[in-house]
Amino acid sequence: MKYLLSTLLIISYCFAHAQTDSTRGLTLIRDPRVDLLVKKQAQINRVAVHKSSSGQYKGFRLMVLNTNNRDEAYNTKSMLLRRYPEQNIYMAYQAPYYKIKMGDFIKRADADNFKKQITGLKQSIFVVQDIIKIKPEDEAKLLKEAEN
Repeated sequence: MKYLLSTLLIISYCFAHAQTDSTRGLTLIRDPRVDLLVKKQAQINRVAVHKSSSGQYKGFRLMVLNTNNRDEAYNTKSMLLRRYPEQNIYMAYQAPYYKIKMGDFIKRADADNFKKQITGLKQSIFVVQDIIKIKPEDEAKLLKEAEN
């Protein structure tokens, strides 16, 4: 918001002082730094779409289990860790339920594809929005996409 306000102030200042009246019409002289500011703000906005208000990345995870049975939760977590060591497994306790989530997916389509691969594992697996941990190479890829 601060960037938007400063950009608008700079633009209005340029319009106020750069307009000249001539017999043929209006001549507008624009500061080229305004274009750089607008481009930078657009890049910031493209990255901000993927972040929460606290600066963490928003994404998707698979909700594999939601139960009040502690033993079932721990057994499911250990089974997932054995079968899918490349995926992060998260277990949370919100009284009285244990919730098992897995994966850190930036795009919902990636989460849906992985869900299709493991559908035989459990009866009901859901894709849920969550704050995710992102790998440095994925973050670099996301920032590169924002530049384009």
